[in-house]
Amino acid sequence: MTLFHTRERSHPRVLMAAFALSALVLSGCSSSATGAAGGTGPVDPNAELKVATSHVPASLDPCAGNIGYDIDYLQLMYAPLIDAEPATQKLRPGIATEWGFSGPDNLTFEMTLQNGLTFHDGTTLDAAAVKASMEHCLSLGIVSVPTIKSIEAKSPDRVTISLSSPTSGLPGWLNGRLGMVVSPTALAAAGADFANKPVGAGPYTFTSAVPNSSYTFSRFDDYKPAGPPSPQLAKIQIQVISNPTALTNALTSNAADFAYGLTPSSAPILERNPNLNVSHDPRLGVALVVINNKNPVVNDVRVRLAMQYALDRKAIARAALDSSEGTAAFGQYPPGSQFYDEETEDAWPYDPEKAKSLLTEAGYPNGVTVRGLAGNLPPYSTNAVLVREQWEKVGIKVDFVEMSGPQAITEFVAHNSADVFSVGWPTRASAPLNFEASLGSRSYFRQNSVPNDELEKLIALLNNTYDESAQLDIVKQINQVVIKSAEYVPLYFTPDVVAYTKNVHGAVPALNGSPNLTYLSKS
Repeated sequence: MTLFHTRERSHPRVLMAAFALSALVLSGCSSSATGAAGGTGPVDPNAELKVATSHVPASLDPCAGNIGYDIDYLQLMYAPLIDAEPATQKLRPGIATEWGFSGPDNLTFEMTLQNGLTFHDGTTLDAAAVKASMEHCLSLGIVSVPTIKSIEAKSPDRVTISLSSPTSGLPGWLNGRLGMVVSPTALAAAGADFANKPVGAGPYTFTSAVPNSSYTFSRFDDYKPAGPPSPQLAKIQIQVISNPTALTNALTSNAADFAYGLTPSSAPILERNPNLNVSHDPRLGVALVVINNKNPVVNDVRVRLAMQYALDRKAIARAALDSSEGTAAFGQYPPGSQFYDEETEDAWPYDPEKAKSLLTEAGYPNGVTVRGLAGNLPPYSTNAVLVREQWEKVGIKVDFVEMSGPQAITEFVAHNSADVFSVGWPTRASAPLNFEASLGSRSYFRQNSVPNDELEKLIALLNNTYDESAQLDIVKQINQVVIKSAEYVPLYFTPDVVAYTKNVHGAVPALNGSPNLTYLSKS
């Protein structure tokens, strides 16, 4: 499956104004539907959409959660400062109509905001609210952009961010959690309980939740489009179903209208149902094993390289997905994406004997034992089993302790409870943002890793580069450092599989792996 992406190039000193969205081409495979699709019949504005997924949010406060699944829910409630076209992640206006870098070394970033926007609680969305929201976000410490020196509300519709060093990925940050603006009134009233009483300015308001089970959102009638489209449903109810078979059954039994987080192996079953559309969409994101490489044993690069050569990634993908749709991964960007690097292919070919030799060279001829964590849902729990089996064949012993995603991340990052962690990384379309967040020494996720001086210099260079073709050259250099240092263990890429009934309209591919439910309607 190949994704064709139109690269965005813009001069850093010119403010970006609202633009017409160009047509972009996605190639994919689907027996029923690919890309934007829907049923027939007039849209019912009073319809309620029943959604089923295996994805559980960690928090409904944009900056308090630590798991990518949060985005599925957050984008219903919060309008972004900078929006992105779902299928390409090409940036476009959201709350901000114009934005750009200026001044010496591009250390000033300015945004012009839409006028007339309000939060769900009636509070005016202006520059002061944006400043308060961003400062709240950064204060929580999970979203970290250390180069931000100050945020100023220059006027009701003008925000200025001062930077300590070049940060070309800042627009990407403002398309994510940092740019999801929360109501300052609601934040002040709820305090630490804001995640249970979330208030944004997006198309849907939070109605109720049974944590880890169900979440309900209602149309915000006063929504003024700020990126996401106007809401076309009266209500969206999301039901969490962790069992893959039960998730498939929810669609076939009419208990759900739309389902995502489906396994590729479920697609053939759903595609045989004439009442369903099924879509296989390219997406960013990689299944991998991350490493706390400050810890004993894994702080030896030879051990980490042994972990790489011990794995048959194609076999792992086939077994984990029960499908041939997975692609072996040796980096963070899949084939066809704008930062794909073909030179990474087969960087660590499957070679058990070489893995054993590296362990012996590191002083472990009888093998090593490491501590492991894994998310408790497939494919990450399944990946852990498969990785353990292959590692044990070369002398790397590991027992992966399974936990819920948010708990496992906290244990791995904040408490350093394991050496390796089977999880997924939500690769970002912005290379500067992606590598700062995944490999930068100041990243929340790298608290237990040894800073890599070569990577630090290249990430700084990437942050001072504003043209994507030039960024790709730096990404290739980063990949070569990672190949030598084995900072993490990529496993495979897989497409997004979503399915929905024939009376659901407006489904669009989501390159970021988080289906955007704001586009949906129902007849």
